[in-house]
Amino acid sequence: MRMKTILIFVLAMAMVCTMLVFASCGEEEEKPAEDTETLTIGLSAPLSGAGAGYGGDIKAGMDMAIEKINDDGGITVGDTTYNFAVEAKDDEMVPEQALTNATSMVLEEGVNIIFDPTANTIQSLMTINETAGEEFLIMAYTSTPLNFTEVNPNTNTMYVSGPPPFTAYIEEFIKLAMGNGWIKLGMLQTTGAYGELWGDTFSQYWAGAGGEIVASSPADYYTTTDYTANLTTVLEANPDVLFIGGPSDPTALVIEQARGLGFEGGFIVIDQAKLDDIAQITGMEALEGAIGVLPPENAVADFPYMEQFAADYEAEYNDMVTWETAITYTMFNILAKAIEEAGVVDDVEAIRAAFAEGNVSVTSGDEFPVAFSGIESTIGALLMPATTTMVVDGDWADLEMQLWWEE
Repeated sequence: MRMKTILIFVLAMAMVCTMLVFASCGEEEEKPAEDTETLTIGLSAPLSGAGAGYGGDIKAGMDMAIEKINDDGGITVGDTTYNFAVEAKDDEMVPEQALTNATSMVLEEGVNIIFDPTANTIQSLMTINETAGEEFLIMAYTSTPLNFTEVNPNTNTMYVSGPPPFTAYIEEFIKLAMGNGWIKLGMLQTTGAYGELWGDTFSQYWAGAGGEIVASSPADYYTTTDYTANLTTVLEANPDVLFIGGPSDPTALVIEQARGLGFEGGFIVIDQAKLDDIAQITGMEALEGAIGVLPPENAVADFPYMEQFAADYEAEYNDMVTWETAITYTMFNILAKAIEEAGVVDDVEAIRAAFAEGNVSVTSGDEFPVAFSGIESTIGALLMPATTTMVVDGDWADLEMQLWWEE
């Protein structure tokens, strides 16, 4: 009996060993799991103070893109899979703080790609981002044409911008205004580098189209709460239309106060201000005749995915989606494709060049909230149509998008 028990045990052990051999053979045939690492992308933006909402919209676009890309398995470069993370630093729109943020991220944290959403801080970063051995790619969210050869002859090679340049809107804004018979313009836009460049450029185009600038009284939209003095100065000149804009909330205040002072003309609203946000404050009646950028949720005819994206954003943030979030989300996805196309994560020159390869910078409005048509590689401008509207009879006019790069 004892010998029979021993024999059964030996046979059982032999079977176990055989199964282990086959199992180990199967494991050897499986592809080894790829290494997974984290690729950190920087953000220097106003995350507190007067511009916090603006910076928050940019960060939301990055966060939504990172979540989607990481959930889909990240990107693959060589034999390594990368998931993304964002390193966000507050600069309060102060150029010196943006420089400190960028220097810290590049030299101490090894970050070589930084998003930045304000013209004055981007300008400061453009003074250091091509430094040999310390290069970093600026992903710029600004409509100010900082890298356009007619504005800056020393084109920055480590630069990519997302929104249409504000010059893409100007001719359409003027055509709509003058189509209403508005010739006399009063100017009351925000101060600062962005407002001054917008104002100077618009003034030249307006005068060139035969318009007259009857008064100008810019104001700091970040600190002013009572625009009565500025409006009184401008309205005394009896303008047909007012050129206004800065952040949305103070822009709404300008409109309310202008209507309160009896102004019945139109408004030309620069692209920083969101007409749909303003409408929630002033109502559509006060916005009658306002010309500006089409609210993103009204762009679904051209960008069908915007509807789903807006719903996802509202579910996450309990607010209406903004162009800042939608464009940044799409820019980040293009960046991810450029890194994969370049086949490197530590050579920003190769990554920047990859934006112009194949269809890297082309996105479909069926898959993304914004349809980009490529990149103007010399200046790093992604090709997004300009989306203009005008409030007519209490609704957003459905106008054709401007393919500004074809003009």
